[in-house]
Amino acid sequence: MARDSLTPDRLLAARLANQRLTSPDAGDPAAVVGYLGAVQAQEYAQSLWALGLRVRGATVATIEDSIAAGAILRTWPMRGTIHFLAAPDARWMTGLLAARKVRQMTNVYRKIGLTEAVFSRAGDIVRAALAGGNRMQRRDLYALLTQHGIDCSASPNGSRGGHVLGYLAMAGEICLGPLDGRQPTFVLLEEWVPAPRTPAEPLAELALRYFSSHGPATARDFSWWSGLTLAEVREATDLAGAGLAAVEIDGQRYWLGAGAEVAPEPPAGAFLLPAFDEYTVAYSDRAAVLAGRDMPGSDLVKGDLLNPLMVLDGLAVGVWRATTGRTSVTITLAPFEGVSAAEVSRFDEPCARYAKFTGLEVRASSGDYRQVRRQRRQ
Repeated sequence: MARDSLTPDRLLAARLANQRLTSPDAGDPAAVVGYLGAVQAQEYAQSLWALGLRVRGATVATIEDSIAAGAILRTWPMRGTIHFLAAPDARWMTGLLAARKVRQMTNVYRKIGLTEAVFSRAGDIVRAALAGGNRMQRRDLYALLTQHGIDCSASPNGSRGGHVLGYLAMAGEICLGPLDGRQPTFVLLEEWVPAPRTPAEPLAELALRYFSSHGPATARDFSWWSGLTLAEVREATDLAGAGLAAVEIDGQRYWLGAGAEVAPEPPAGAFLLPAFDEYTVAYSDRAAVLAGRDMPGSDLVKGDLLNPLMVLDGLAVGVWRATTGRTSVTITLAPFEGVSAAEVSRFDEPCARYAKFTGLEVRASSGDYRQVRRQRRQ
């Protein structure tokens, strides 16, 4: 494996390129999701934009058509969080990664009365209801389970119904299907994905996908993103072998795909990233996007990097918010202190791009980042 020195600028330039932010894919959304491995997607509208940034010429309809066609889907493969997956990958990735989160939830399940017997009975009820291509909204599944004596009420540890459906998804029984109006539906995974693929070496496949699309990244970054232990990460990188290359920065080893290039030029471009974008959430150490600085303001925390971010030349320079009306969307740009008017003007093009993606007229306004930001922790 080739080794080379890596500067912080080149690290960010490589991540922007490998994540398809500076070089959007000409293919379809499913190809992009498959390339990235998984895309965090618990906030539906935000996750559509995460894909829209990475698919050339994409619109909301482009992404939703892929969901409706079953080419991509949302489920809970890792970290107990909803992600987009390419449909053929859903079973093997969920099977590889979700069991660890289920084990971590054992005490929570016990505290709120969700036993193996309850999950088994709930699975029987949900499978019978969804069999034959049926789709049901969350609230309707809650009502059905409640009718059969399964408590779906709130608890100090979250909705019992939510935990039941999350468990069934992590067990590979169900996944999220297309929207019904504005509400997501649940479908049977085995019916929604009748032709899954299973790689010969799932651990190696996952490592290749992650480091090729998210690299340069560390073993700890991969462990955070996937939920794998560091021992499993070492096994995965060993199995990936010559498919990966290693580079160093300040004595720290970073991995990337063997065929990927580390750009010699500094990172460039202005981006309006959605909440929980892979550019930030996919790494355990997110300091690179702040050039080693703390977030501005003593009340801001590391989780704030999971806000919708203004990113300029690889670095976080502010937060933003989209307020959508019937025919228009207002984008409030809230740069951090010290960001110049000239730098803010570089976000005119990203605003225009968002307008094309949503099909709505965009109106720009300015705001205070302390008011615009949303507290984010993960």
